[in-house]
Amino acid sequence: MSTIRPAGSGRDSTAVAFMRRFAAPRAGLVFVSSVPPPSDWPTNDGVPEGNLGHALGWSCEVRRTDVLLINPLGEGIVKAPLPDLDHEWLENARRDTSSAVYLVPASADEGLAELSIIAAGRAGALRAATVRTAIADDHGRAEPVGRNAPCPCGSGKKYKHCHG
Repeated sequence: MSTIRPAGSGRDSTAVAFMRRFAAPRAGLVFVSSVPPPSDWPTNDGVPEGNLGHALGWSCEVRRTDVLLINPLGEGIVKAPLPDLDHEWLENARRDTSSAVYLVPASADEGLAELSIIAAGRAGALRAATVRTAIADDHGRAEPVGRNAPCPCGSGKKYKHCHG
């Protein structure tokens, strides 16, 4: 059994969202991380990209400022800053309640999502599966500023004395 790392483990991870182009477009998300893929994560060696299996019990949560991949025990294994999610991606993920999640090692090219997947696929078996996806209502919204917090305008004053 692989070691489960909590979401806040401090490892560098990034996420890239894209639409997989098939007869019916599907939401996809690439996690580029130095966290090793879990041993129970599906490997799609030689399977056409359109026929990804489902990772049972795993989920992907799109939160306010980050996106999190959660194992069946409810532990976060990969956490990345929230990528740009366009309207089409969000609508597709909400409608299907799932998205394709690719786990790409940090050594892969971090350019376009499709290129990262192709490069990882050439390097060996590709770790990919469809995953239940939940999108929080407050995704992408900034944290509210507290009265005694520094003002976000950069004046150096407390928010209550500046723009509050």
